Amino acid sequence: MKLIGKFAVPLICVALICGAAIGWRLVKARVTERKLTEAAKACRLRAEQGDANAQHELAGMFYRGKGVPQDYAEAVVWDRKAADQGNPKAQYGLGFMYDVGKGVPQDYNEAVSWFRKAAQQGYARAQYALGNEYYAGKNVPLNYTEAAGWYHKAADQSYAEAQYALGYMYYEGREVPQDDSEAAAWYRKAADQGYARAQSALGYMYFQGRGVQRNYAEAARWYRKAAKQGDEYSRHALAAMKIGFDTPDKVLLSLGFLGSVLLLIFSRGDIRNPKQRRVAIGGLLGVLRVGLDVYGRSHFGMLQALSAVNVFYFGRSLLSGIFGAVLLPVVWPKGFKIVLTICAMLFIGFNVYAMTHYNLRRFAACPRAFYSANGLLMGIAITSAFHLWLAEKSRGAQNGNDRVATGTVAGKE
Repeated sequence: MKLIGKFAVPLICVALICGAAIGWRLVKARVTERKLTEAAKACRLRAEQGDANAQHELAGMFYRGKGVPQDYAEAVVWDRKAADQGNPKAQYGLGFMYDVGKGVPQDYNEAVSWFRKAAQQGYARAQYALGNEYYAGKNVPLNYTEAAGWYHKAADQSYAEAQYALGYMYYEGREVPQDDSEAAAWYRKAADQGYARAQSALGYMYFQGRGVQRNYAEAARWYRKAAKQGDEYSRHALAAMKIGFDTPDKVLLSLGFLGSVLLLIFSRGDIRNPKQRRVAIGGLLGVLRVGLDVYGRSHFGMLQALSAVNVFYFGRSLLSGIFGAVLLPVVWPKGFKIVLTICAMLFIGFNVYAMTHYNLRRFAACPRAFYSANGLLMGIAITSAFHLWLAEKSRGAQNGNDRVATGTVAGKE
């Protein structure tokens, strides 16, 4: 009973605390709902008296279902009342409803009409929306110049999405002069406001050194800001920039080190026997490969120059290729010619593909794959070719000795 009592008191306390927390959340939700209902009633009263701002505010309440039941059709009614009075926010809201087909039949022409009315009054959000219509050519003629003009109007009012869009147009050079510096400047304005796509784009500009001085630390900083907001491209970019250790890497490195030590043990230090010598060299190369990997992952990362990281990947893969080719005779004594042929075909095919898809270089993972694959193939090919050369040289020497021996015997006879 004493033991039960010891556990009962803490459990009861935890239950009371949890119950109090749940009760508080329920009470808080009811209080919030009551306040929203009261605010909606007050807003409706002002809206019914003809207040355009209140009418638009009430439309928003119906659209989101805050203080009133969610009703898109009712949202359209109140936004139309305000829009007819020239309220630009309501005009944009009505255009948006026509654009997505909520509360009214979808009608792109009607959407463009209301966007234009609001944009002409200087409403930045509508200017950006109208710019999008011209950029996509949706029920208006495709016109990048017109799109850039509306984007510029909204961007000058510090509308972040328009600043990003304008930056992209300068980056691409679509009906505006191609200008990486101008693109980076607009990206920065939007990024400073917390717009994730602009933060990701600015990170890319720093990573590539376009419009700004190349700076991997700054690229990582902006990528990290965008990734925190859920930007997938930035997450992948950060993962590609960082070498680091993870659990699978630790397991593989441990297995590689143990395997290399076992090879050294099995060789027994006998370098006179060709097979034992290959095993010993393989073991040494394996230990060197693990050591290089540990060093590289400890000293390379997003703050390193891209060329240094690429050299690391190439060297690591080259060593892996040599390691595999050295041990090949142990399992396949006559496989060097076949392996060399396969490596040559893969090397040519891979590099032809890389040249025809040169645009993939902008993704951080692609240069690493390029240098890693070439290092591996070259390591295998060079070692295989060297082994074949030694084999041919040994065979030639043996044939020469046989001819001399035969002649000498014949002379004596």
